Amino acid sequence: MSAEQDFTTTLQLNSAGDMDKAEDWIRANIRGRWAVEFLGMEEKLDPGLNRRSQVLHVSFRFGLREDLERFKRDYAGIKTPGSSTPATAGAKRPSGKAPAAKPKSKGIFAWLRS
Repeated sequence: MSAEQDFTTTLQLNSAGDMDKAEDWIRANIRGRWAVEFLGMEEKLDPGLNRRSQVLHVSFRFGLREDLERFKRDYAGIKTPGSSTPATAGAKRPSGKAPAAKPKSKGIFAWLRS
């Protein structure tokens, strides 16, 4: 008897077109079940250009852990344990610089963003 689980990652995307590209990639590369949940929008100020832009927050859920790992590594460009070099990202990585070392988990929200 196996319990079904969801493996989730959350990304920030620049536009609905970026979300469509992610869904197209998933359809072509994912073997198990998957779902996309739109979490909301945020307006961000780009200090270098002094302009505002909309950022979409989207959660991708996968039924198989290997599908999640493949999506993170090959599409989002997020390093996963055991991967050597991430592929070119098709989506914007979470804001800020990539941390040198993975920060200590701070509960469920930290887990959702991993």
